[in-house]
Amino acid sequence: MKKKLVVEKEIRDALEIAKRDLRECYTASGIFAGRGHFREYWARDSFFASLGANSIGDFEQSRKNLQLFLDLQKDDGLIPAVISRKLKPKYRPLKISTPVDQNALFVMAIADYARRSGDMVFVESNFKKISLAVDWLCKRDRDGDSLIEEGFLANWADTILKHGEVLYSNACYYHALKEFAFLSEALGVKMISAEYNKRAEATKLVLNLKFWQNNYYADWIGLTQHNYFDSAGNILAIVWGAATTHRSDKLEEFIEEEDLAKTPIKTNTPPYPLWKVVPLLWLTKAYYYHNGFSWPWIGCMNAMALNRIGKKEKAIELLRSLAWQINEYCVTNEVFEKNNKPVHSFWLKSEKPFAWTAGLFIRAVDEVFKLKMTKPAKIKRRTKTEEILAKMEQKVKSQREVQKSKSAKSEMLLKNQKKEKKQLGDSNELEYVIEDDTKKEKQKKWSIKGMLGIKKQKKEKQSEPEDLLEDEKLTLEDILGPRNK
Repeated sequence: MKKKLVVEKEIRDALEIAKRDLRECYTASGIFAGRGHFREYWARDSFFASLGANSIGDFEQSRKNLQLFLDLQKDDGLIPAVISRKLKPKYRPLKISTPVDQNALFVMAIADYARRSGDMVFVESNFKKISLAVDWLCKRDRDGDSLIEEGFLANWADTILKHGEVLYSNACYYHALKEFAFLSEALGVKMISAEYNKRAEATKLVLNLKFWQNNYYADWIGLTQHNYFDSAGNILAIVWGAATTHRSDKLEEFIEEEDLAKTPIKTNTPPYPLWKVVPLLWLTKAYYYHNGFSWPWIGCMNAMALNRIGKKEKAIELLRSLAWQINEYCVTNEVFEKNNKPVHSFWLKSEKPFAWTAGLFIRAVDEVFKLKMTKPAKIKRRTKTEEILAKMEQKVKSQREVQKSKSAKSEMLLKNQKKEKKQLGDSNELEYVIEDDTKKEKQKKWSIKGMLGIKKQKKEKQSEPEDLLEDEKLTLEDILGPRNK
């Protein structure tokens, strides 16, 4: 019998603060990134935060957040990167290039929601839109090598001038393909599931061939290969299975050797040079925002990574350091300096509470300690009768919409008829012939008032033979005479 792990008081206290902070970021429409200067719906923030919401059973809030982004999805499948408080979408917030990770993280979030809640009805009703989101993502692979390409400032580290094939974005892409295959299989579409599993394996193979550098994955490949160590990309490769077990061990050894996990983990090593950072940030603390500062969300993912490769004690130790940060300031912070204090300067302040940190701390504690804060859900799928009823409801709705549109058109025509009659006066009369069944164009028939008299005369002439008496009518014999027999 395995001993059940007991959650330490320090971690329990931090967990309660994280729950409070995450729920503080809930709104009627979705999940805000924070309650300070980030009071907007940022795609990557809210999708990662929804993992925590699913862990504590807040499925309705998670579904609302997903529905918000689905409602504002473009026709080509692109998910908004940011949605304002007034629910206005932004697809390219920095005006330089379109971000790519929001589509991948959307698929991750909806798959996690389905897996935890069992609500496949929501997935089935939105499957076309999910497919479009994945299709948009696949089209980012412009050279057909199973890896996606991106422009400048198109991923989470949007202060570093990366472009081309980026490790972080391709780890997200690989995970999205796997999760879409899972959703397809759960809906019984096995051919699509098999296809996207193949694509995922191809992406994993190429990523390992092109990016691996003896003990970690390179940061990005543009015109040349950039062999910096990006903590987020490498750790996500472990958590989502893009890295093999052997390489996962190598990655964690590298993190320990480089002493990256103290605060609890820095963004990268070595530091990016001046020309790799957005020039406007050179003289401010924002220069280190994605270039040496410590982000708790990466630490939470690393705790899950350590747990998945069997290093549970190290995962708990990392959770202790994360819990200390939360308890010390009684709030979940966005980003920390090297001295283990939240960033606070004139130009840059750490957001608090921060939904991304709160949600992933909840998920990390849930996975490491196997708390099972929610009961495992059974996958809910429609029965045949429910599917028939749903189709009937859709038909009825469509028929009602057609009837409404027809009645609206006829009302408009009547209004136009009255207006035109007033304009024309007594001289002309306007008649409309509307043929709804054949959907023909409206035809206008004009008749001059004087024509009424002519019509009456014609009617009188046609009625004259009917008024004659029978004996007054001439016969054929009267005209031609009797026939010769």
